[in-house]
Amino acid sequence: MAKHPFSQFPEDEQREVVALCTRLGFAPEDFEISDDGFLPDDGDPAQRQVSVRRPATDAQSAYDASEGAGWIEEFESDLECGLYGQPSGQAPA
Repeated sequence: MAKHPFSQFPEDEQREVVALCTRLGFAPEDFEISDDGFLPDDGDPAQRQVSVRRPATDAQSAYDASEGAGWIEEFESDLECGLYGQPSGQAPA
């Protein structure tokens, strides 16, 4: 199993997450984002799970990212419903 920090995510995912956080008023650096991935022995497709934690609130969640960047929509929903707490006020004016 390989663990990767957010800085090693695909560039398109990084851009989407930064844009999402900014649009919703969160500071991207307020989150600890990493993933774990592994290749099953039975020939099934690679599995990937993204973990997101906001230390200020200690809120965290894990997202299935085996199918690509779809996890970002789930992260957006969790941001909007308040799972990670209130925005830090970084939204553009």
